[in-house]
Amino acid sequence: METAPLKFYVYSRAMIEAIAPHEEPHLIISVTSGPADQARLRAGALRRGVLRLSFLDADAPTAEMPEEQLFSNEQAAKVWSFVANRPADVTLIVVHCDAGVSRSAGIAAALAKVFLGDDTEFFGGRYRPNRRVYRAVLEAALGPTV
Repeated sequence: METAPLKFYVYSRAMIEAIAPHEEPHLIISVTSGPADQARLRAGALRRGVLRLSFLDADAPTAEMPEEQLFSNEQAAKVWSFVANRPADVTLIVVHCDAGVSRSAGIAAALAKVFLGDDTEFFGGRYRPNRRVYRAVLEAALGPTV
């Protein structure tokens, strides 16, 4: 039996907290700025897992955003493992961050590139993928040659 291609949805925090649970098997990658700040995700029968990450939205460290508060290779490996080892029935990956523009789009774009071979929907338009996040997830999936 052939599996359906994965779909990737990107939301803001306000949207993910407001919408009804998805009606297809899905995973959620929940991105916030601090570990104590967790989004209120509605439980649904078809939610197969949640990965919670916290990191600041920057491509490179600054005095205000030190390296240890930015997206790490360890977090990229967690994203890749979470999605690569998903239950067989999962057809949707939902990713959110505060604005639903940069951090979540970086994750979704990299995963779309790996699984679908096409990340164009996340470049241009309403999204501005965080390049650090994008590169790190691609490297976790494909190795350091990207």
